[in-house]
Amino acid sequence: MVAVAGVDLSGSERRPSGVAVLHDGGLYVDRLYSDEEILRKLLEFNVKIVAVDSPLAHSPSFRDVDRSMIKLGLRVLPPGWRGMRMLVERGIKLASSLSSLGILVLETHPRSALKTSKCGSLSELASKMGVPQPGRLSRDEEDALIAAFVSLKFLQGEVIEVEGADGRIFLLPPVC
Repeated sequence: MVAVAGVDLSGSERRPSGVAVLHDGGLYVDRLYSDEEILRKLLEFNVKIVAVDSPLAHSPSFRDVDRSMIKLGLRVLPPGWRGMRMLVERGIKLASSLSSLGILVLETHPRSALKTSKCGSLSELASKMGVPQPGRLSRDEEDALIAAFVSLKFLQGEVIEVEGADGRIFLLPPVC
């Protein structure tokens, strides 16, 4: 199995980011702080695809792709909001570092991906994906695991792609 991952990125390295890796040995889930820690962990597992929960392009308000998400009934925040700018900057920097290492980076929105999966909970989704959900997870870790499932479905050629003139967001197909 090719190792794939999901990252629920925080706007600041002072706050934890959720990281989930699906690999031959099973599942790794944790909360990491620095970009260096995240990169090191993904390289340790030889990850090939990472879905990141962060806008990966600047915009003063909603991007075209965000408007497409909203038309589908999915709730996203505009990258230009004050609280989002730091996240976008960190997401772009992390994506650039990952890409330079040959890792494919996808933009995702985990809560929307859970909704498009038609599963009522992460537990149900994990079960349908054949992955036993580990014990209690933080919200960051839950979102990272959903993002990792997006990476896996991308690898399998089964994602939903929401496209706009300024980006693409990858979501889960119905699995429940």
